[in-house]
Amino acid sequence: MQLFHYHWWTPKVEEMEKVYHDLGFETVQRVGRMNGEMQTFNPPMQWENFRGKDITFRIIEMVKGQTNITFGHGKRDQFDHIGILLDEEEYAEVVQRAEELKWRVSEGERRTFILTPWKFRVELQTRSDVVKDQMQTIIKSIKIHLPFNDHPEQIGTLLNLPTLHNDSEKVIVGNGQWNIEFCTNEQTRLVTASFYKDHFQFVDPVGTKLIGN
Repeated sequence: MQLFHYHWWTPKVEEMEKVYHDLGFETVQRVGRMNGEMQTFNPPMQWENFRGKDITFRIIEMVKGQTNITFGHGKRDQFDHIGILLDEEEYAEVVQRAEELKWRVSEGERRTFILTPWKFRVELQTRSDVVKDQMQTIIKSIKIHLPFNDHPEQIGTLLNLPTLHNDSEKVIVGNGQWNIEFCTNEQTRLVTASFYKDHFQFVDPVGTKLIGN
């Protein structure tokens, strides 16, 4: 089981692509609505080929090493979900635990989403081709702000992760390879993503601090 992914909605899709491209991420797809139809604008097409056209991008997907980042057009910056790469046995166990927690599960052919009480989702992905083969740019930890109106350690229960820290201000769940830190805040958002097997430090256009070390 591996934390490999996160997704944002934002009006800054071109700026997001440029920042992650400068950090070495490769754009693998762009899908958007133009003239009432969903169309692809994948590389080798560049923004110069379609800038100025009325396109609402549903998804832009970028990959580097074992990390997959996606974002799509939204009226404001909104953190949507994290993604977990897992095998079929792990998948069945996580879905069962979600049902025991009474969290909504939306199963699809390509991926499954679990809606948490904090309005962000957890994507379950069993397709290994969503990341690259080389062991590079692996998510080590993420920090999420959210209201402590429910118990954030339940994310650990869902993913079978031990609780490493738990008090009224901060909860950390993890398995020794990666962890998720929750800090109490009125608004749910992804504030930090840390990576290993890479070197960079930057704040992306939606305000997520990116740290590679």
